[in-house]
Amino acid sequence: METTKPTLYQPNVITQARYSFTEYEMRVLMYVVRQIQDKLNRNDVEFNRNMFGEIDFKIQFYLADMMVSEGEKNHARIRKALKDLRDKSFEVEDEKQWFNVGFINYGRYNKDAKKWELQVSFLLMPYMVSLARGFTAYQLETIMHLNTHSQRLYMMFSQYHDTGIFRISAEDLRYKLGLEDKYERYGDFKIRVLSAAEKELKQLFDAGKSDVWVKLTDDKKERGKEDFDRTLTFKIVHSERRFNQIEEAKAESMRYCAQMLKTILPEAELYCNKLLGYLVEKKRLKPFSDRLERLEDQAREESKPLTSYGGLLRHIAKEDFKYQG
Repeated sequence: METTKPTLYQPNVITQARYSFTEYEMRVLMYVVRQIQDKLNRNDVEFNRNMFGEIDFKIQFYLADMMVSEGEKNHARIRKALKDLRDKSFEVEDEKQWFNVGFINYGRYNKDAKKWELQVSFLLMPYMVSLARGFTAYQLETIMHLNTHSQRLYMMFSQYHDTGIFRISAEDLRYKLGLEDKYERYGDFKIRVLSAAEKELKQLFDAGKSDVWVKLTDDKKERGKEDFDRTLTFKIVHSERRFNQIEEAKAESMRYCAQMLKTILPEAELYCNKLLGYLVEKKRLKPFSDRLERLEDQAREESKPLTSYGGLLRHIAKEDFKYQG
């Protein structure tokens, strides 16, 4: 069984983790993400919070829901995808906890109803919710137009939409894609994985079917280093529509953070303003906004006023975001 140990400081744990998806595994994953998005968009917020708490998330579907027709071959592929997803081990560790969980708890097929069923563990749901919030319906459609490795790369690149640059070591990227045993030479990896993905994305971008195009701008290796011991730098190019979405999202994060800081620390205006400036400079405004949302949820669950979390907020800013103000 393959074990995945993500790096927790990255934007999305699942997106940056190590594994390789087949076409049908990706179809299942994208369907799960769409179902989670549907729940998140409902007005019954309390129901959503409970469902994404300590309750495993069960999903039922027909083959047609996966955009594939009935047939023995497709039936067998979905069955294999569910079996393989169950065997994918996902590991998370931070200062508070460690857990290892299968990507799904089980897969089942009702022969009378011709209906499939799978279940996602509540332990994995916070990361699945993060994934669902991180991609629009448009982006999910783009993912389904790409080949397997291009899909994973697109998902990684999209998480860095606010920086315009994505850097990663060639060895780390090969490992995350689960290809360390397939490509021994960087040149082969570059041609068959990186250049192929760049070409696919450019074609979709030019056709208006993707809002992101990525170009490898630097992959030089220092003399004496191993073949994969090099840093890859990708430039992320956005369509005008995507650029406007990014700017709107930044403005919304700024408004939310400013309002929350003012509410939690009403007597510390100077501190709050400097903290906001620091987060913008370090490009950490969105992660901080996400953390404030969890703090707001905590206040509701504990039935406490937000002002009682001033000390915790300062601690989060210092320890998690390295703000020394």
